[in-house]
Amino acid sequence: MSRSPAAPLFSDLFGATPLSGHLLGILAAHPEGLREYDLVKHLQKEGVPPFDGCVLSDELSLFRTHFFLFHQLYLLQGQLRRAQRGDLEIHCLGIVLRPWRAGDPVAVEIPDPLRAYYLDTTHLEETTREQVIALLAGFWRRLDRWERRDSARAVLGVGPDADSGAIRRRYRELSLLHHPDRGGEAERFRAIAEAAEILLKAPSGS
Repeated sequence: MSRSPAAPLFSDLFGATPLSGHLLGILAAHPEGLREYDLVKHLQKEGVPPFDGCVLSDELSLFRTHFFLFHQLYLLQGQLRRAQRGDLEIHCLGIVLRPWRAGDPVAVEIPDPLRAYYLDTTHLEETTREQVIALLAGFWRRLDRWERRDSARAVLGVGPDADSGAIRRRYRELSLLHHPDRGGEAERFRAIAEAAEILLKAPSGS
C-alpha cells in the first residue's frame, strides 16, 4: 500500500519527545476533564506540533490528529500507571486525569483492544482517505442508532437495561392504553409501535 505524502508529518514525531508534559499540564488545569476536541484546541493554542498545523475539516487530517493524540494519551496512561502517580480515563467525550489511589491495581498488562490499536503506529501510516471516510460513516450510523434507541426508550418509558421481554410487555401495556379503538391518539399509538420496533431490532444493550 502506498504511503500518503502527509503521513510523515505525524509519523516522524513518534520518536520525538512525548507530549506528556503538555497533556499533564492541560488536564491538571481541568480536573473535570476535557472533550477530545477541547484538548486539541488547547494544544493548538500552545502551538504544539502537529496540532498547530492540523486541519480538522479534512477527513484524513482529522483522523491523523485523533490517532496521534490518543497514541500519546495511552503512552501517558501507561507511564502514570507504572509509576503509580495517577491514571487517565480516555474517551473522545471525556479525557480525565485521575489521582492514584493506594491499592489500585496496575492495569498496564490487562489486554485492551483500543490501547493496542492506538499504540500500533502502522494504523496511522496505512489508513487511507477512503478508509477514514468509511470509518466516519460507520461512526455516524452507530451514533444515529444509539440516539434513536435512546428516544425509543423514552417513548416506552423503559431503561437501558430492559431486555426484549420487558420491552414487549411494556409495548403491550401502552398499545392497549393508547389504541385508537379505545380512544387513544393514532399518532401516539404509531410512536409506541415504532419505538418497540427500533428496540427489538437489536439485542438489548447494543
